Amino acid sequence: MDYRLQYLVMIDRLHSLDFLRAFALLMGVLLHVLMLFLEPFDGSEPRLGASIIFIWIHTWRMPLFMLLAGFFTALSIQKRDVGNYALNRLIRLGVPILILWAVIPEIDEGTNDLFKLPELISYLLHDIPFTLRLDHLWFLYYLLIFYGVLLLLNCITPKAIKFITDCELSFFRIFVLWLPILILLSPLNKPTGGIFGDIPTTFGEVKLGSMLFMASFYLIGMQIQKSVRFLEQLQRKRFWLPSLIIMSLVPIGLLGWGGMKDEPFVFFSVFEMWIANGLASSATLLLVLSIMGFAMHQISSSSRSLSWLVKLSYPIYVFHLMFVISVSGTLMYLGVNDWLVTLFGFASGILGPVIIYYAIVSWTPLDWVFNGYKNSKYRSNSSFMNRLAKYL
Repeated sequence: MDYRLQYLVMIDRLHSLDFLRAFALLMGVLLHVLMLFLEPFDGSEPRLGASIIFIWIHTWRMPLFMLLAGFFTALSIQKRDVGNYALNRLIRLGVPILILWAVIPEIDEGTNDLFKLPELISYLLHDIPFTLRLDHLWFLYYLLIFYGVLLLLNCITPKAIKFITDCELSFFRIFVLWLPILILLSPLNKPTGGIFGDIPTTFGEVKLGSMLFMASFYLIGMQIQKSVRFLEQLQRKRFWLPSLIIMSLVPIGLLGWGGMKDEPFVFFSVFEMWIANGLASSATLLLVLSIMGFAMHQISSSSRSLSWLVKLSYPIYVFHLMFVISVSGTLMYLGVNDWLVTLFGFASGILGPVIIYYAIVSWTPLDWVFNGYKNSKYRSNSSFMNRLAKYL
């Protein structure tokens, strides 16, 4: 019991999971650079090295982020009212989507003009209706839905949330309950068995398969938060090292198998579809858990660089895409070496948003959205803004 209490105090702020959340966002920047090599605009062959790195990261990145979102949700609702927390999430997840519509250019690779005016500017200048696009922020939309369902559950039957968070995980429950659920949902998440899940492109659109697949990881995260013994088992080297090595080979093998199909990554046979989905789901779940265990094993304290990374990761991800596409695309057009394109594209996706953050965001209430009121240096004299700040 003493060990459990000590662990629960320590888990109040696991720096390793803060890092993982930031790392998952930053890997999204790299993915958007690598995407340019999957179907090069000059008609050249896809780059094998970029494809392998892409599919490996893509296999675990967003499920890991959803699991961590569930973990921190369970942690937060222990300290604050669910309604207060839901409003906090509405502001901190909804405002970046509004920023996307208002000031971030739309990318259209199918036209000569790669960048289109942001939706708000297009509407004001040319009376073009809003499409309510989501682009790379589709996962925020799903999280808004999850928090809405959480609030509804709390209103109808508060015991349901307690039941979810009090249900401790074990490897037995992972393999007997959650893995079969993920395998059953996989055909809905990836209807053709391809690389990409069927995700929403506009606000209001719901892709039930991918939403339920991501919701499963969100619920796993909510249950992990109190699963002390399970968290300790994840950190054991004899779990995360072999799992990380073996499961990393699965998406690479699926890449080779899918690439040999007559129509790449389209599995028409029901048997092949279930084999591909079963392997992909198993790899996703075990990679998420092994990466989490590895991070918890290696990172036990914070540092200035780690704190900076955690603080900047959210605004970096929101603003990165226009920098990545413009710089990487230009360098590819000029025939620059692929490794240099990747390096400078990724660097631009970090540096550009960092400049925006320090030049604009950090001086405004937007910093409350990205980092929370307590972690922001900005303070307002407005009574309304100060009342709003208590939700942030």
